[in-house]
Amino acid sequence: MKLMVLDGNSIVNRAFYGVRLLSTKDGLYTNAVFGFLNILQKLLSEENPDGLCVTFDLKAPTFRHLKYEGYKAQRKKMPEELAVQMPVLKEVLEAMNIPYYQLEGYEADDLIGTISARDEEQKVETVIVTGDKDSFQLIDERTYVRHVKSRMGQTETKLYNNETFFEEYGFEPKKIIDLKALMGDSSDNIPGVAGIGEKTAMQLIRTFGTIENLYENIDSADIKDSVRKKLSAGEESARMSYELATIVRDAPIDFSAEENLIKEPDNDRLYSVFKKLEFNRMIERYGLTPPDGTSEQEKTVTAVIESRDILSPEDLKSALDYLAGAEFTACAENEDFTVISLVNGCSVYNISADNFEGDYGEAVHLIYTCDIKRCGHNVKNTLRRLLDRGIEGSFYFDTAIAAYL
Repeated sequence: MKLMVLDGNSIVNRAFYGVRLLSTKDGLYTNAVFGFLNILQKLLSEENPDGLCVTFDLKAPTFRHLKYEGYKAQRKKMPEELAVQMPVLKEVLEAMNIPYYQLEGYEADDLIGTISARDEEQKVETVIVTGDKDSFQLIDERTYVRHVKSRMGQTETKLYNNETFFEEYGFEPKKIIDLKALMGDSSDNIPGVAGIGEKTAMQLIRTFGTIENLYENIDSADIKDSVRKKLSAGEESARMSYELATIVRDAPIDFSAEENLIKEPDNDRLYSVFKKLEFNRMIERYGLTPPDGTSEQEKTVTAVIESRDILSPEDLKSALDYLAGAEFTACAENEDFTVISLVNGCSVYNISADNFEGDYGEAVHLIYTCDIKRCGHNVKNTLRRLLDRGIEGSFYFDTAIAAYL
């Protein structure tokens, strides 16, 4: 069995900042929920897990805050536009029959650590999806991490298992705790050892393995005098930082992998939630139907063509993030690619060299190489013209070939 567990706060934050601000006609913000669902759909198609769950942080202080007053003290408050979407996202997950876990006193990482530990006991494979690197310490033979990041306006993931982690860091995944104990972590305000940066910390861990072994051999000739002085002065901070960076793996949650098997959504409930959010295309994507008792007027769907101009790299990223989860995207362009239209269902995205505020050449390259299922007519000619521009484009479907066949 394979279980995929999402770091909910990490993913929804990326969705919020990756999709332009959207709202319903009543003023309810929806872009974070919309982006989260698109990322989730893509992950499900790539991993095809048997089970799925999500973990969330809560506002209540954790044991780390009680241990170190400065823990995450520099973090900015969650934007109100995102905060109001958190209960909505959880409502969507409930309607989709996707379990989520949250517990006062513990962070989402601790719940992920506990879930992966329980999975190991049950010989279940765990796929952790997060934008943070804290979960790298959980990597083992049955657990790996899909690290989510943004690149060239696209959300993508990189797989880390024992082998890929060692190739990048030069030591075992669990020792990333020791690394953070030395270099600290500015995102969580973990102090580490003053004056010890990433490069020095990496070399020390590669040489000594753990901070325990490092301090037992503090007089080693492999340590420069200036570094030894900093380590000696910062030993207490290093040991505290080690505790702060260590993910708990025995949080008191009621969890069983079997109870997280993927289930069909609750049609009536999800339909109602998506209607409230004005996610009409999501209703189509999930094959939802109006609940019994819905009036004929409510069942009537009017097709409204939504035509949007892509004016900036941010607009382009938002459009491609949405289209990445589409079954297909029709592409139409003029001879020199100065005008391009991307069409999916009733959504039309238009981009032109005349009004795009950015590197238009880079935009054209991204449109024809990013991970969306492009369709066109007689695409051989289009591909040839792209090659003339130095772009190795790709298409999913050619209606000219289909018509010929």
